[in-house]
Amino acid sequence: MSDLIDEGTGSALVFLHGAGVDNTLWEPQIAAFSATHRVIVPNLPGHGAVPAVETLHQMADQIRAQLFDRGIRQYAIIGLSLGGMVALEMAGRWPKEVTHLVMIESVPNVAANRAALLMGRAFVSLFRVVSPKLFSLLPARQLGAETPDAAHYLKRVLPQRKARENHAVLQAALAYDGRPHLSGLSMPTLIMVGEKNPATHKRAKAMSRAIERCQFVVIPNAGHIANRDAPEFVNTKLEAFLQAKP
Repeated sequence: MSDLIDEGTGSALVFLHGAGVDNTLWEPQIAAFSATHRVIVPNLPGHGAVPAVETLHQMADQIRAQLFDRGIRQYAIIGLSLGGMVALEMAGRWPKEVTHLVMIESVPNVAANRAALLMGRAFVSLFRVVSPKLFSLLPARQLGAETPDAAHYLKRVLPQRKARENHAVLQAALAYDGRPHLSGLSMPTLIMVGEKNPATHKRAKAMSRAIERCQFVVIPNAGHIANRDAPEFVNTKLEAFLQAKP
């Protein structure tokens, strides 16, 4: 597995995966879009062979540096879960670079209040010692997969993780709050949630209302791994959305 997939030519599409998986999450989208776009799919820090960092701000810095190293100065960015948070951070800090923003199964902050933050810290601390191999033993639906393809993907990649990497990544996600960026976003934005994962719906919908040029879409029969649960639906929505003028 390469820590940075770079395929195709044309306008750049950057895909950012969620926590605890890797850039091969986006295989259905790479196959669909690399014929018409330059598709850039990095492993986020703390995944693959990429060392972990302490904050989502540093994740955004690193992804941007990789794009600049490849001569990419403008790009559409699509992120799922953690990747959506990193995408939001990049769009908020460098709005002239991001032509289109897509967040799938993502929210601007993990903890809604101080009590949730404290509970989240206690929960995340467990990831320091729990072997990722144990997560692959859970039923697929508990992991966010609604289809055999999404389940197979998770069962394949989760055991490859290290506990300390998961802990570092989740700590960074828990500490992040992207809400201050929302009102300043002016590029076309698409927020999508999986129908079968209502946990994200309320805050994702609230996020969409705070963004000026934003569409909100529910992906039928999809869970948290929505791009693999419903690849044709997601690809069709992305293709149409990317036609919007920046």
